[in-house]
Amino acid sequence: MVSSQDILTLEEAILIGLENSFSIRIAKNEVDIAQNNNTIGNAGYLPRADLNVNQNNNFQNRYFEYEGGNSSSDNGYRTHSLASGAQLGWTLFDGFAMFIRKEKLDVFAQQSDLQLRMAVENTIANIVYTYYNIAFNENLYKSYKDQMKLSHERLAIAREKSNIGVGYELQELQSEVDYRADSARYMQQSTYLINIKAELNRLLARQPDVNFMVNTTIPVPNPEISADIYVKVQEQNPSVHFARLQARVSELEIDEAKASRYPTINLAGAYNFTRTGTPSGQTQLSQIHGPSVGVGASITLFNGYNINRKIKNAAIVAENRKISQQELELSLQSRAFKLVNDLNQAIELVLVEEESVKLAQRNAEAAWEKYQLGAISDIELRESQNKLLDAKTRLMSSQMTSQAAAIEIKTLTGDLSSFVE
Repeated sequence: MVSSQDILTLEEAILIGLENSFSIRIAKNEVDIAQNNNTIGNAGYLPRADLNVNQNNNFQNRYFEYEGGNSSSDNGYRTHSLASGAQLGWTLFDGFAMFIRKEKLDVFAQQSDLQLRMAVENTIANIVYTYYNIAFNENLYKSYKDQMKLSHERLAIAREKSNIGVGYELQELQSEVDYRADSARYMQQSTYLINIKAELNRLLARQPDVNFMVNTTIPVPNPEISADIYVKVQEQNPSVHFARLQARVSELEIDEAKASRYPTINLAGAYNFTRTGTPSGQTQLSQIHGPSVGVGASITLFNGYNINRKIKNAAIVAENRKISQQELELSLQSRAFKLVNDLNQAIELVLVEEESVKLAQRNAEAAWEKYQLGAISDIELRESQNKLLDAKTRLMSSQMTSQAAAIEIKTLTGDLSSFVE
């Protein structure tokens, strides 16, 4: 945790976020679940063994009538039995379905890894964008503060002129109106800046009132070429890889449906023990035990065409997923094309606006000197101030636009790890 005097660097913010992020922690747990499920036992390779034991005791009142009118009765006739057994069931062949299920589990594990990667990259992207957004608004806050200070000096001059009788009331009123407008904008920006910092604290899983400072320099990224971005999107974008894995799952589901056409062969084995006692009966004790083993085979000859229906539906789902994959890839290419244009234009605008700020700064300084000498009016001074503020705002906006485009391009190409050494 940093104090109010410490500067939180971008790298530190990312590391804190990666360590504390709730979405990353959840994604890691999902990876653990997928790994736990990815076993040959869950796929159906292994046999199943069961052991059971049953103990029964019966106490019966019996009554019998025989031919000739004779009868007999027996109250509290007791019998007891003990039965135990161990059963083994093993599917030796199920139309290759167990192999298909194991491959599906492998794919699910890969998808969970991709989801973790996407959670990490989204966390980094959100932190980087919010960090630079704070830097942008810090710079804007300083510009508003400078504007307010200058307006306050102008108001002081106007009041002094009015007091000594060389000014007029309208000039003083106009100066105070501008000063109050600048003060209000400065106060609003201060509150907005606090709220943005609270948002970054949320991304870092910290309390919203943790105070910190940031580096206010917004670096300008390098230009990009659309063709290079297209290649990286195809090769590295996690959403594209996830869609490809989803298409593979659909293909496996077709094969799994087709497996129902094949016979199923099972191996069954058991060892049973039975002990029955009738102390008052003719046979007082009987005991049976021994192993048994057998092989069974079954095949579905007809089930109302349901196998064909499942195969057709699985094929349709597979086709839909391929279409979705193609749509995703085209959408990402279109997005990358627009982002590259935004990035390259913003980089050019930064160069233009840097020169504009220099010119506006010189113009504002000259206007202030002339105003102090009484050579220009309040309106002309205010206009020079606004031009400087507008030039600074355009420059900072261009810097932020270029960085925002670069962040999203890195998200599309899976290059966000470059922000962390």
